[in-house]
Amino acid sequence: MSANQYIRCVELSSGLIRDSRISLFSSKFSKRTYTHHRLLILLFLKEYLSEDYRDTIELAEIMDTLGEKINLEEVPHFTTIHKFCQRIRS
Repeated sequence: MSANQYIRCVELSSGLIRDSRISLFSSKFSKRTYTHHRLLILLFLKEYLSEDYRDTIELAEIMDTLGEKINLEEVPHFTTIHKFCQRIRS
């Protein structure tokens, strides 16, 4: 797959999440390091690639344009996405 397919997937999922009614944070006392939108985009990318959490995070670290599209200053640890997946309602 080319990098353009990854970016297109991120842009599409970003637009869908923005139009949804998903809150940015789970609580007013949240740490506010990563928004639910950014974590959900990474989770969609993981499912799109059919990869595990570690490989998805490695890809996000390598591709600078992917991080720019998601507005990530710092790439989360793979357990952050795994715990988010367990916590979020389907």
